[in-house]
Amino acid sequence: MSAGEADFGVEISKGVLAKFVMAAIGFLGSIIFARTLGPSGYGTFYVVITLVNVLDNPVTGWGVACKKRISERGFPTAEALGSGLLGAAVLSIVLIPLMFLFQQYTGIYDLSGLLAPFSVLFIAICFFAVTNRILSARSNFSAAEWADTLRSLFTTPLQLVFVLLGFGTAGMVYGLAVATVLTVPYILYRIGVRPARPSRESLANITSYAKYSIPNGFIGTTQSRVDILLLGALLSSATVGEYQVSMQLTMVGTFIGGVASMGLMARVSDHWSRDKPDAIIDDVTNSLGYASVLAIPIFFGAAAMPNDLLVTVFGPQYSGIGLVLIGLAFFRVLNMQSSQLASTIAGLDRPDINTRIGLIVLILNVGLGYTLLLKYGILGIVAATVISEVVRYTALSYTIKQYFLDISLFTQPLRHQLLAGATMFVLVDRLHGITGVSWWGELLVLIGLGGLVYFVSLIAISESFRITVRGVLSDALSD
Repeated sequence: MSAGEADFGVEISKGVLAKFVMAAIGFLGSIIFARTLGPSGYGTFYVVITLVNVLDNPVTGWGVACKKRISERGFPTAEALGSGLLGAAVLSIVLIPLMFLFQQYTGIYDLSGLLAPFSVLFIAICFFAVTNRILSARSNFSAAEWADTLRSLFTTPLQLVFVLLGFGTAGMVYGLAVATVLTVPYILYRIGVRPARPSRESLANITSYAKYSIPNGFIGTTQSRVDILLLGALLSSATVGEYQVSMQLTMVGTFIGGVASMGLMARVSDHWSRDKPDAIIDDVTNSLGYASVLAIPIFFGAAAMPNDLLVTVFGPQYSGIGLVLIGLAFFRVLNMQSSQLASTIAGLDRPDINTRIGLIVLILNVGLGYTLLLKYGILGIVAATVISEVVRYTALSYTIKQYFLDISLFTQPLRHQLLAGATMFVLVDRLHGITGVSWWGELLVLIGLGGLVYFVSLIAISESFRITVRGVLSDALSD
């Protein structure tokens, strides 16, 4: 079954469920490690992760190209898988020595004692990234999220063991690396085909897309991680730790939009190859309508009680960065919308457009981030991130409108969600002002009440939300 023939709502629901399980595991681990290692040690770990995520982009971009070709009719999956594994092996051999040379001659980041665990993690991530992207091109694309959930299930216990054994930050890196290695066989099993040696024609076909998807990956990852790169280089690992905990508190907001954008690219590609523009408009509109359905209440909840959220969850050493949390929560709302548009453009076989937009936004983000960081510190970085995302969303929206004149981007479901979120904010802000937060129980009550008000309001005012929920539940129960 092709991606276009899959039940989109059911696959998104399965993927979101996987993300919730993964988040519960990862969030518990983040609380433990953020408190145990403190902002500095915790921040150093995320500097390592960021460098891995930036440098593995040639491999990731190659995997995206394999995914794109699989989603087209007639391309052999076995050869795409063989191409992906070959690319992961070759590029790992090339990129690891380059990282050693970069660190030796620049010394920008303090990675003392971490180059060995960095190398192990990098190789593991390369094979995971390629195979998981190929899996996400299949009709059961939610399986890719469950693979990531399985990795999270392995990661937290393994990291805890390594940290307790005295490895510190390196232990967290080793734990993630081992967990990643253990997950790759499961992904290969779910893909369900044996890799085959790719023909020259297949490699040329993949390469024609990879010449754009690889720079797109570099641009996109660097843009999403430029905050951490600048903070780690110009301020300190402790500041990275403060920034990262705010990102993790808003992570839930990416669940639905993240799964939707992952499946949307392959789905749009399938419809485009069959010349079905109306089906594309329906899928894109639906994705935009619900991509931010979780990010919106998180933004309004963060705005109502930012500092208490951070201190209660991660401890008093993370106090005083409430505005960072609010800014990043707002960024998540915008980013979930932008990600649907970028996936749509990629599915239209125009990765070059994403390249041009991404490059402009990256230059803006780096220049503005550097300037504002020097003047305003961590808040300057957050402001630059939000401004850059507004520019990205605007450019992507304009591009989509050139292909589909009648498409609605600011959908009615999105407007209803903003209204429900504002209603939730008024209630939570008032109650928080009366009761305050002195322990976990009070925080959970306020979060629970806020979520209840948001979704009850949404059910009351949005007929499309009621229809969507009933439809997804009905399909899931009959699946």
